[in-house]
Amino acid sequence: MPEGPTNDWKCLNVAVRDKQSGTIIEYKIHFYRKTNGWYDEVRYDSHEIERGRKTASPHLHLKLATPFKNSNQSEQELRRIIEMILPQIKEIIR
Repeated sequence: MPEGPTNDWKCLNVAVRDKQSGTIIEYKIHFYRKTNGWYDEVRYDSHEIERGRKTASPHLHLKLATPFKNSNQSEQELRRIIEMILPQIKEIIR
């Protein structure tokens, strides 16, 4: 399992491949860290399931279990986390 952007973040990379060609057709990349018994998670999904069908729709999910902060602190923390993780996602999906 590759290391996350910092020592406290872990990475789980799931790639779905076409059975015949071996080509990657879908990604699920999870970065997560445990903080005070809770998990922070940044997840990249290449597809979305809508009405029982998968469609290509790259998107991020952020779940932060960190304590509430004022809006300026929260925005800075989100920016820092995204700036750390996006290069890792780009490297994995190359």
